[in-house]
Amino acid sequence: MSTQLVQIRCASLRSKSSYGAFGEFHDELLDLAGATTTYWCLKTMGKAGPDDHYVHSSVCQEGRSCWESCEF
Repeated sequence: MSTQLVQIRCASLRSKSSYGAFGEFHDELLDLAGATTTYWCLKTMGKAGPDDHYVHSSVCQEGRSCWESCEF
């Protein structure tokens, strides 16, 4: 059996809780963020992404025109 990691959020999406999420607790902390968490985009440093649409963990996913992979 193999384990494969799947990125579900854009690499440029940030919230205050992003900075408290380290190691094995990263996913659990992000799941606790909730619908009212304030997010911003590192590309624009604002509440809208480069495509002029709001940023949120529910919409900043693969398929969005400005989505960025965490892989380099």
